[in-house]
Amino acid sequence: MASSIRGIMLLALLMSDGFKMRKMASSMPICTPGSFQCQVLLSDLFDRAVKLSHYIHSLSTEMYEDLDQRFSQGRQFLGKSMSSCHTSSLSTPEDKDQALQTHHDDLINLVQKLLRSWNQPLQHLALEAPDNMASKVKEVEEHAKILQGGIDRIAGRMQSNLGDDFYPQWFGPLDPRMPKGDSESYALYHLLHCFRRDSNKIDNYLKILRCRMVHASNC
Repeated sequence: MASSIRGIMLLALLMSDGFKMRKMASSMPICTPGSFQCQVLLSDLFDRAVKLSHYIHSLSTEMYEDLDQRFSQGRQFLGKSMSSCHTSSLSTPEDKDQALQTHHDDLINLVQKLLRSWNQPLQHLALEAPDNMASKVKEVEEHAKILQGGIDRIAGRMQSNLGDDFYPQWFGPLDPRMPKGDSESYALYHLLHCFRRDSNKIDNYLKILRCRMVHASNC
């Protein structure tokens, strides 16, 4: 009888210890900067994300420069509106040094908010872009959606909370009060100016995150 009681107590103890171990394991971070586990889990995801973000920024630069040559002589008509993008309300690092000092949770949140804030404008661009640019805009739109899914996966592996669903809303194209026939072209020019700026931020933030989380900032 005594041995039976001791056996039951031992089993209960083992089960209790096993539960504690499982609880400890589940509470441990999935990924810590520079760890081998982090490299295995995140390196491929980050590589794909950075390739996508770099390609998106390259396409946005090509499209912007095409229009920039056309409208470079008339920028004065746009005035301050060129610096007034719909994502300007987001507080982002002003330069690389500030970005390097920003917590990785905040950086991944900024990337996702910037991407989401461009869903509707990119749909508009795909409809309004001239024929010679429409295919590039559509490609950018598709890659941006894929990148958003990748960011969700990366945030999950990092156990980062992407926070609330707030992101800057776009309320339609700019009305620069240009002569008839030019306003739509300038509105497109303004959107591409803003998207080029934001796609550059997304690309830079992802490269900083990859360096920090996969290579322990040794890059």
